[in-house]
Amino acid sequence: MNWNDLRFFVAVAEEGTLSGAARRLGKDHTTVARRIEALEGVLGAHLFDRLATGWKLTEAGENLVPMAERIEEDVLAFERQARGDETAHGVVKIAVPPSAGRLLFAPRLAELLRDQKNLEYEILASSVVANLSRREADVAVRMVHPDQSGLIVRKLAELSYAVYAAKGYTQRVPKENWEFCADGRNTFGNHQRGWVWDTLNQELPVRIRADDTQTVQAFVAAGHGLGLLPRYMADEDDRLEMVVDDNLAKVSKPVWLVVHPDMRRSRGVRMVMDALVKATDSIPAAYKT
Repeated sequence: MNWNDLRFFVAVAEEGTLSGAARRLGKDHTTVARRIEALEGVLGAHLFDRLATGWKLTEAGENLVPMAERIEEDVLAFERQARGDETAHGVVKIAVPPSAGRLLFAPRLAELLRDQKNLEYEILASSVVANLSRREADVAVRMVHPDQSGLIVRKLAELSYAVYAAKGYTQRVPKENWEFCADGRNTFGNHQRGWVWDTLNQELPVRIRADDTQTVQAFVAAGHGLGLLPRYMADEDDRLEMVVDDNLAKVSKPVWLVVHPDMRRSRGVRMVMDALVKATDSIPAAYKT
């Protein structure tokens, strides 16, 4: 048996679809299907019913999931232990949010880590939260506090926000006709809007909602209304002007450094963690609370 096939089995069992498992594993769906078929052939058991709506575990598959998950965790722990004891060589995977990673951390990481000739860095700039236990990343910067137990978490900073509009918008458009471009991803977006309504003493109509900050910024810059944006992005955009600053840090957003305890022993990971702390220290004071 190829023990690596258990990773594919667990991924399909938990995701319920080939496409979901393929995204999680970073493989194409034909590879995932082929590995499942190989595992079924070795075991002589039918593990999934292939349905139009997804892959459903058979009774045999259901019975094997708990054992497969335990084996997978043991293998991952073995890998983390091995990497934790290695010298500063090889690849360190760093997960960062797309905007903050590109604008805040990547330039500073590049400067701070350029002299480490024996290390390679893989930057995973995605809104999908990397699973550190599965070694999808070795160290992560997150905009939400991790809910997974057992991880080492350190607060790096609180990022400042302010209300912005396209230059001249507030002069051209009467206040009663102002609109708002909203971040519609989660309950934090609702909290943001409530703060804006209270601060402006006015509830603005929302016709545009986006699931990423850069899209909100683009619509605001195009004159579609006001938007609450992080200062590290909006202050650098010549198309925008600040309308209201969050002086009391009511809607500032924390940034967390997260690492699995097994990986903290790795010299390479420690170097990256130190570099991320130094990168945070070098962020201009106006962008932090």
